[in-house]
Amino acid sequence: MTQAKAYKIIRKLKMEKDSYRELLDRHATAANMKLAKAAAEDAEGNAPPTRKFWRSTRDKDISRSIRFFLWMLIHGAYKVGKYWDNIPTHKHRGRCVKCGTHESMEHILTKCSEPGQEEVWDLASEMWQLKTGQDLRPTIGQIMAGGVKRHADPGTTRLYKILITESAHLIWLIRNERVIQGNGPAPLAKIRNRWLRKINTRLAIDCAMTDQLKYGKRALRMSVVKKTWRKTLKGERTLARDWPRTVGVLVGVG
Repeated sequence: MTQAKAYKIIRKLKMEKDSYRELLDRHATAANMKLAKAAAEDAEGNAPPTRKFWRSTRDKDISRSIRFFLWMLIHGAYKVGKYWDNIPTHKHRGRCVKCGTHESMEHILTKCSEPGQEEVWDLASEMWQLKTGQDLRPTIGQIMAGGVKRHADPGTTRLYKILITESAHLIWLIRNERVIQGNGPAPLAKIRNRWLRKINTRLAIDCAMTDQLKYGKRALRMSVVKKTWRKTLKGERTLARDWPRTVGVLVGVG
């Protein structure tokens, strides 16, 4: 058994324990699901069924660690903000020092003025503009619905899924390094480089996964990869038609 397989089994067993589920705030889950559904509505106002949101937390287009992040996010299971209000000696942990407000997940991922969220969404928006000509400034509901929201074509939908989830997760990591590990505000150049590395890594994984000899049935079709990253690559017009099989292709952001 591989380490990845063992990790997956351990996490699944942990999440299925009654003691673990009892710790979840069902009211928070319901409220978050309502926000996510509203964010995923189509032009006619129809929202995807609840099962699709939970299925998105197992979506293989989303990195394994980020699937768990989404699951926790929808459940409202992270210990932030008002969680600390009933713990007298730790009430200060519930507030954002920089902004002077409750540090909810919405605040962390979309509103905080500490270096991190604004800079990451600037980069994500720059890439989304290359793809669609539109800005990308997601709400907390749109982040939770990142694996469900549909766009004009499958390639755009898939890129949106990757861009939203990878970016939100990076903001969460940067916050934890500052608040929990005490690393202080992240340098802007480091934030930019980490985001680029994260997205370019996803691009490289996509390219590698087109190897049918190596991955067999799990391999990605080259057409899927090309449609996902179309309009976002550096020097795209000069790339070979089979560019996913080459090394060193990068996104054209920054």
